[in-house]
Amino acid sequence: MKLFIFCLFFSLHSFIFAGESKQPLFIVDGDSVNINIVLFLDIAQTPTEELGNKANLKMRIAGIDTPEIKQTCEIEEDQSIDCGVLSKNYLQKLLESESGDLVIKPIGVDYYHRILIRLFKGETDIGKKMVEDGMSYSYDNTYKVEETYAKENKLGFWSFFKPPVNPKIWRKEH
Repeated sequence: MKLFIFCLFFSLHSFIFAGESKQPLFIVDGDSVNINIVLFLDIAQTPTEELGNKANLKMRIAGIDTPEIKQTCEIEEDQSIDCGVLSKNYLQKLLESESGDLVIKPIGVDYYHRILIRLFKGETDIGKKMVEDGMSYSYDNTYKVEETYAKENKLGFWSFFKPPVNPKIWRKEH
């Protein structure tokens, strides 16, 4: 509960500016990011190296599910690629190319105790954009309309010879 209250305070009073020289936001994969609280709040009394993982707040972008790192798909017949890395790189590209401030809005906590967030860059809902561009699945029905649009227009993964297996199914099999 304390963590959720901190995150609520964090969402109401905080913005991360993408142009800062110290990058407190770390992209884990296509739907997960960590924020280094020490760098973000700029209150380091102890070098970050000494704090290790304790300085990182783990967050998951709500409403999307991207392929896992090392989850392959086929761009063309017999030409596989790591779609998890592709999705992670696409998230990085979106965060760099969209204009405006990066805003994190916590909305809950998931099964793995990560903070569920809505991530915005300026006016762009990053999770929704990932699904619209065919680089993520909608988690449950959150962005089902956008996923259907991407499939029908063969955007992103949907233009591949074999798109990635739904990550939820892939995780159960592996």
